[in-house]
Parts: sequence; C-alpha cells; structure tokens
Amino acid sequence: MQLDSGLRDELAEIAERDFHGVSLGEAVRHLVREHKINRIMRRYEELRADPDEWASYQAEARPADNAAGDGLPDAREEYPEYNR
Repeated sequence: MQLDSGLRDELAEIAERDFHGVSLGEAVRHLVREHKINRIMRRYEELRADPDEWASYQAEARPADNAAGDGLPDAREEYPEYNR
C-alpha cells in the first residue's frame, strides 16, 4: 500500500492519539471497523425513518431477541448512553 507522507503522518497521529499508539496497520483495522459500524447505524436510521419498514424489522427480530435475551436485562436500560 502506498501512502503519501501527509496521509501517513495523519494516520500515525490518529494511531497515537486515538488508538493508544498501535501500529499503522492496526489503526487502519480500527478505522475500517468504525466505518462498518457507521454503515450499520445509518441503515438502522433509514429503517427507523420508515415506520412500516421499522415495524417489519422489529417483528422479524423479536423472536431472536427474546430467545437471546432469555432473562437478561434489556441493553437499552443497561447502557442508556448508547440510546439515540
């Protein structure tokens, strides 16, 4: 992979500041993971914007959520800082 020196320096700064000094490769892995999570979150926002689609998604996910939760506390209650 070829990076110009400015981009390499910017990546090194991000690796040091935001990812506790990891290697540049590991910093790229972190950034790719964040990118994927952001795409997933945008898709949830798109689903929520359409009440019919959101209701359909919730109905489809409910059986799996109920089985997976099986007596565990609700994540929305346990981690309110992540609720939007």
